[in-house]
Amino acid sequence: MLLFLFAAEQGHAQLNYLEKGNKLIYFGIHLGFNQGAMKPLRNVSPGSTDSVTFVNSTFGPGFNIGIIGNYQFHKYFDLRLIPTLSFSDRNLIFRDVNNVEVPKTLSSIYLSFPLMFRYKSKPIKDFRMFVLGGIRYDFDLSAKSSRRNADDQILLQTHDVSFETGFGFQFYLPYVILSPEFKVSHGLINRKFPNENLIYSRAIDKLFSRMFTISLNLEG
Repeated sequence: MLLFLFAAEQGHAQLNYLEKGNKLIYFGIHLGFNQGAMKPLRNVSPGSTDSVTFVNSTFGPGFNIGIIGNYQFHKYFDLRLIPTLSFSDRNLIFRDVNNVEVPKTLSSIYLSFPLMFRYKSKPIKDFRMFVLGGIRYDFDLSAKSSRRNADDQILLQTHDVSFETGFGFQFYLPYVILSPEFKVSHGLINRKFPNENLIYSRAIDKLFSRMFTISLNLEG
């Protein structure tokens, strides 16, 4: 009996691949955990850094939820658009001449629009591997509200564009495609918004975003 149920389950999975693996357009849900940081570039102009001697960034936690739209224009290639709501914390650490560290946390809520190309391997029964890459646009919903209390905050620009790449796997289950995925993104735009009232802001010339994302996609 157990062998019969196992064989039936495998048969359903294979039928799911034959059905889902050849669909032109399908949709899904994206759920993810992210770790975000910044790449700070020091301001080296005379008098700009005041008492700040060092600045670094550490990763902070966040999560994503989004809707997947997938266009399979070739049996091995997809074009994917995944509108996503992302929550992210990024940490900056400053050190002054007395070797005292001052932490600053940059909290953001993004509307993200990643446009990705995906290359999938030849299927092995109900399993495939893939690699992907593309461009992601982010709109920071919290950037403008942060400027209302700007005296002690590092401020960020509202818009960001990142290059994103990653890899993952597809498992064709009876009723859904289960797809764990790992991605890395590198910001291409200087995110720093000027705040000359804050010495820690003056110590930074440019800020570029960095993010690692581990996600689970449910598609069908």
